[in-house]
Amino acid sequence: MSDFTSPIPAPSTTHGPLSFGQILDRTYKLGRDNWKLFFGIASVPSAAILLVFAALIGCVIPIAGPAIAAAQASAGHVSVAPPAFPPFLIVGMMLVTYPILFLVFALYMPAASYAATEADRGVKVTIGSAYGRALNRFWRYLWLMILPVFYVIVPLVVIGVAIAVGALLMNHSSGGAGAMNAAASPAALFFLIPLILLLYVCLFVYCVWLMLRFAVAFPASAMEGLTAWASLQRSVKLTKGAKGRIFLVLLVVYAITYAVNLVLMMILFVVGAAGAGVAILAHVAVGSAAFFILIGLAVLGYLLVLVACTMFSYVAYTTTLAVIYNDQRLRKDGPLLSMHATPQPGEAL
Repeated sequence: MSDFTSPIPAPSTTHGPLSFGQILDRTYKLGRDNWKLFFGIASVPSAAILLVFAALIGCVIPIAGPAIAAAQASAGHVSVAPPAFPPFLIVGMMLVTYPILFLVFALYMPAASYAATEADRGVKVTIGSAYGRALNRFWRYLWLMILPVFYVIVPLVVIGVAIAVGALLMNHSSGGAGAMNAAASPAALFFLIPLILLLYVCLFVYCVWLMLRFAVAFPASAMEGLTAWASLQRSVKLTKGAKGRIFLVLLVVYAITYAVNLVLMMILFVVGAAGAGVAILAHVAVGSAAFFILIGLAVLGYLLVLVACTMFSYVAYTTTLAVIYNDQRLRKDGPLLSMHATPQPGEAL
């Protein structure tokens, strides 16, 4: 990999704290001037997602194939039910794909955070050095990926137990069984459904709050050599008093990435519709070789657009969080300490 030097000057470590608009402007300029580096790093998780989706499609085709053949044999005279996917197949796919994605992101997040944070400080970084740094502390970063999950799982378990206990108590208080319990069920649901909706909203707010608290954990770990737990605590300290500003910045970034992804999907839809129109005019028969070629091209186009959307989103978020991290270090630690972000050697998980 050839070295890539950020052409923009060192930022918030040499100037004052950034305002809301300056953070967005800084993020845009940083991404624009370092897009080769950032997209090169983002190509790794994007390629992993592409392979996972391709594998899933490869598992689905043998199941959907017989239904397509039956539809072709019936010549449209007999309706064919859509193929049923066994539950064990869906569970098996999840058990295989999610660990793979966790492992991939345990490499990507520190690599992208390190590259973007250093580029924001005006330091030269390469794709190889970024991923090499992530590999050297892989187990630490994997644990940092896993730890925040427990903060979500524990409330979910508590909520599930509370709902189950509430349902049992309502059924028990209805007295008797059989028809009486059946008559009492609507009353129980009348209280349970609003409660579940309220708990869902509370859980959503809690997850957003948690995300803001841990927003700069990966930049902190990559730049300061902190353990997983220390990185979470460091992020809590850095984001204290700034969650509202960070939320607004990430909300704007989300809106931008959503708009870009929507435009890319619309372009894909227009191209696909044009291809379908040409196929109809050319009288391409269902089940013919040309038909399956067109289907393959459509799937390939969708996967490529999905990869493009994924890469853009990853670059946008990691770059934004790097700028926020440097800015919060300047606010909390002062100019001198914020200039020194060298990891401490010899730290364990």
